[in-house]
Amino acid sequence: MTDPRTRDRRVDLLFDARHIRQSGIGTYIRTQLPYLEEAAARDRLTLAVLADPDAVPALQPGTRVIPASPAQAPMYSVAEQSVWRRAFDATRPRAVWLPHYPYPLARLLPGHRGTALYVTVHDTIHLLPERISGQSRARRLYARAMLAADARFCRRIFTVSEATATTLKDIEPTAPVSVTPIPVDEVWLSPADPSQSPVGGRYLLYVGNTKIYKNLPLVLDVFAGLAGEIPHQLVIAGGGASLRTLDDRVRRLAESDPDRVVVTGQLPFAALRSLVASAELLIMPSLHEGAGLPPLEAMASRTPVLSSNIPALRETCGDGADYFDPHQPAELADLLRKYCSDDGARAELADRGHAHVLARQQQICATAAADMICAELVGSRT
Repeated sequence: MTDPRTRDRRVDLLFDARHIRQSGIGTYIRTQLPYLEEAAARDRLTLAVLADPDAVPALQPGTRVIPASPAQAPMYSVAEQSVWRRAFDATRPRAVWLPHYPYPLARLLPGHRGTALYVTVHDTIHLLPERISGQSRARRLYARAMLAADARFCRRIFTVSEATATTLKDIEPTAPVSVTPIPVDEVWLSPADPSQSPVGGRYLLYVGNTKIYKNLPLVLDVFAGLAGEIPHQLVIAGGGASLRTLDDRVRRLAESDPDRVVVTGQLPFAALRSLVASAELLIMPSLHEGAGLPPLEAMASRTPVLSSNIPALRETCGDGADYFDPHQPAELADLLRKYCSDDGARAELADRGHAHVLARQQQICATAAADMICAELVGSRT
């Protein structure tokens, strides 16, 4: 029998949740989807969710499911455009919300040109030079073309930081940008179970993937130079990282001191929470970010944070972190010497971070994007 949630009928809003299993964008999708369902129900709007058949999220009974075809279409691919075309045809939506920035060419086809488009731009890493982004010239040109199309044709573009909004305004000054920062999941503010941590003893922590712009070699280089001065291990966690999948330079640096450098790979959530809460310091060395959740999660866990001083991280971390120039290893080394040897300084930094994240939680409206979309849909039908 056909699932009643997949019957062909027009919907008010189509939301793309295909990447729900990923780390950054997946967190965003998992956070926004309940708010969107609540807002749609409140405003009597019909909602459809586009999902891969093996990753359909838990949804309210009134939410329609649109199976992605083809399934597992990579982000930024031709196949992804085919997924959107079929989903547009199946739902004939009044509006579409995509939680990343490639422009859906289906909107240019007859029958869909009146569809209101909303996208979320998390970062603009694909615009940066290859030495930082790791992207070829062709990919960078594609990204710029997609972002330019968004800026010209979207009803609204959501960004998770003012830093990303500024970059979009540089591309198109009239881009309809709304800054809607996302909060830390409240679970990070509750005590973690220390027995769940896969690492014991004193350690410094990096959480994230190993892409070039994450600047992980800086941390490994500085740690190697301080190995004789501090007793800590360095733990690298998250993003599915393992020594097998690390890039060559990171692998060489990690393998140069296997007793002191621990690579955990991706962890169950309870283990990751415990690992973050038990770390003496979290280090965020990025050359570029859209916003940066790991330092906020650390602050919520009362773990002190050392962060690169790029604009997005200064915006996100405020006065809750201590900063270093990500191009100056000596600055990070000096901070590590200070905080690894001074319990009082670490405690003071942890207190600052926790106060910052609590204040930030109060200032952010987590439902802002969903509320804006639904309000505009209600306004356009009256």
